[in-house]
Amino acid sequence: MDIVHLYKSLIDQIVARAGSAELLHVHVGMAIYLATLLAVRQRRGGIVALQMVLAAELGNEVMDWLAASPQWSWSDTISDVVLTLLWPAAITAVNAWRRRRWRKTVVATARTTAIPVAASGRVPIATT
Repeated sequence: MDIVHLYKSLIDQIVARAGSAELLHVHVGMAIYLATLLAVRQRRGGIVALQMVLAAELGNEVMDWLAASPQWSWSDTISDVVLTLLWPAAITAVNAWRRRRWRKTVVATARTTAIPVAASGRVPIATT
């Protein structure tokens, strides 16, 4: 048995035990995303984690295509990709938005609390 059909039979067994294939796409996508976030340990690891989810899903879809070529359809593939990437992409987008908003707040606060510079370009010396 070649690796494609072995992979397909393993996935079919998992789906038979777990239930919905659509729900498995959501859960596996989130599991890969969180595992990658833990492994990367970077402040901006969400992009890397999202790329890992995308790579895993595309690999899964290629295996599906190779194993079930006559029954393969674009609608199933698009549905699987959307279900797998939906929550990781949403979390990554919210984190990017919050980071951008935080950066704007920090810059605005820094500008209002900055030490005024005299016309000569020197910072005034504080006196007590």
